[in-house]
Amino acid sequence: MDVSVIIPVYNKMEQLERSLYFIANQVIDTDIKMEVVVIDDGSSQPVKDIIDDYAGLITNLKYLYLERDKRSCRSRTRNVGIQESSGKVLVFLDCGIVVPAFFIERVVARIGNETNKVLFHYVMGAFADPEQEDMTMIQDIHPSNLADICEQLRYHPSWEDMRTSHFELVDHDLNRMDIPWSMGWGGAVTASRDIVLKAGGFDETLKGWGAEDTDFAYQLHKHGASMYATADICTLHLPHPSDNNMDQKIKSSYLNRKKMHMKHRTFDTEIYPYSADLHFDLIMSKFNRLIMHYYIPAYSSKLLQFLNQEYLQGTMRSAVIGADSRAVLSSLEVSHVFLQNKRLLDRYEQEWPDKEFVYLLGLDTLYPSKQFDVIIVTDYFRMFSEPLISIMLKELYRISKKVVFLYNETYVSYLATTAGWTWHSLEEMNQLFGRSQLMPHTERQVEDCKVFEVGKAVTVLV
Repeated sequence: MDVSVIIPVYNKMEQLERSLYFIANQVIDTDIKMEVVVIDDGSSQPVKDIIDDYAGLITNLKYLYLERDKRSCRSRTRNVGIQESSGKVLVFLDCGIVVPAFFIERVVARIGNETNKVLFHYVMGAFADPEQEDMTMIQDIHPSNLADICEQLRYHPSWEDMRTSHFELVDHDLNRMDIPWSMGWGGAVTASRDIVLKAGGFDETLKGWGAEDTDFAYQLHKHGASMYATADICTLHLPHPSDNNMDQKIKSSYLNRKKMHMKHRTFDTEIYPYSADLHFDLIMSKFNRLIMHYYIPAYSSKLLQFLNQEYLQGTMRSAVIGADSRAVLSSLEVSHVFLQNKRLLDRYEQEWPDKEFVYLLGLDTLYPSKQFDVIIVTDYFRMFSEPLISIMLKELYRISKKVVFLYNETYVSYLATTAGWTWHSLEEMNQLFGRSQLMPHTERQVEDCKVFEVGKAVTVLV
């Protein structure tokens, strides 16, 4: 087969019928061999009746029914679809997505013989509420006019694909983004079979709603996928009433993103649970261009010498968070450096082979309890706001026997004065410590810098 269309379904017979109708009416060159694989994830409705209706209209139409059990999830249905398909090009379509008449021909031409290409198609109407929107806008859709209707909906506030501006800013070449995988929503995706198999398919431990598609996109990216959005190959998600409340979806997505990070353990997955997809690339691009020593105090040789003598001398494992200055890293005798700027990290790994550079912030790490003898945290800490600070405090206290903070009393960062970022005062930091049931102690003064440890707050009974 040249192309396999993989459609998971759970009930939703009407949406499946519409998807198959648009696929059955594709205008395809006779040299292109297509199959459609429908994976039924244990539907209680007679989905097979729809398949029987289209058996004579779609030449190679496969149907597989999976018994509903504790393993049931979107990822498993898609993986079964991958296993049961044979196309060199794989198209993943959600049930209820409809495609223009030229869809199959164009995606096959766009992928060609490339083995690592991935296409994310525009999906109009994914967030349109049928009870509130003007449904007359799509009442006459047909495979032959769907492309024109999608073009009319492209910038409609209720119907547009929310990723549109991101796609256009990089001229649809997602490889120009810092985090292209964050745009990898799974409703309509085409990829070469080779890169899908190389990435290992979908993670079946991610159940419920959300993140299984961006985790798949992350895996594709990690294995060298070349990613593009398709301005000329749009799709339409037929609006239907939501079968889950938004609170449940948000919670499910958050938990799956946390699982995703526990698997990958990198900085980009570490803060992904706390960021919206549409803002995440902007956040990561800031970190990948942030030179910290321009925004935090220039720590003196006297201070660095003090830290070495008082805290680092004789330790086996020690770390610093919030330092990227060559002067600091050359002088500070730590074994580990936590960095969030990927470009600097790659460079410094070559420059200081005796230090271990860790691509993490310190929210969720791979380290066991009390792994480090000491962790030193610079004024960089002051730029973060809750909930990140509270999460980071608990994790640093967990993985280190001693956590030491630096606080320069006279320095006010450019981040606060001009860029508008957070820059906590000592009073605000003490409040943040208190909310995490921690408190500063053993404070020392070295020139303009306070150096204090943080430990568990002790409740005094009177």
